[in-house]
Amino acid sequence: MPRFANLLRVASAWEAEFDRNKQLHGAKIQCRRGCTDCCHHLFRITELEAALISTAVKNLPPERRIPLQERARQYALDREKLLSDQQVTDAWGNLPPPGLRLACPALKDGACQIYEHRPLICRKYGMPLYNPVKPDRVFACELNFQPGEEIDDPQLVQIHTGLYHQAVDVQAEYNQQGGRRDPKPINVARAILEDFEEYLPKQPPPSPKS
Repeated sequence: MPRFANLLRVASAWEAEFDRNKQLHGAKIQCRRGCTDCCHHLFRITELEAALISTAVKNLPPERRIPLQERARQYALDREKLLSDQQVTDAWGNLPPPGLRLACPALKDGACQIYEHRPLICRKYGMPLYNPVKPDRVFACELNFQPGEEIDDPQLVQIHTGLYHQAVDVQAEYNQQGGRRDPKPINVARAILEDFEEYLPKQPPPSPKS
């Protein structure tokens, strides 16, 4: 998928970092099929990530696509009710409070149905994570690391800072090339149901043959 090449490059880099962490921390990282804690968090994705999912969903056979879309429709209703009950406005810059949980519509029988096209956040979760925007802490899944547990990894800050900026650069390129921005927060359910491929920057026409 040439139009997603830079996003997929960053995704591949995060997967390599996950593999490094599994080698470093061994059995402490228990992520596997059937462990779905991260699949119940409420999170948002970018227009470019949504376009990657939309493109993949459109190419699924009907027997896989239709049930996926049905789960996404139900998720959208359940999410709206959950946020309404908690009096939370779903808007950019306003994150849902911790503790709200709802199974991702891409989750079925303990496995992700869009695994190869999943967002960056799904490729990171489970290992210790450093965010240079929030440098005062390292986040780690509590199923793998106890709260306050010391994490010995002298490469963590440097690697994750670099990967963070790579993702920022991909988004900046999308913006500079005229990629459409959505006024409402985007989640996986919307990406499954809506056509975000239309949001992508317009590709220049091919050069005429001489």
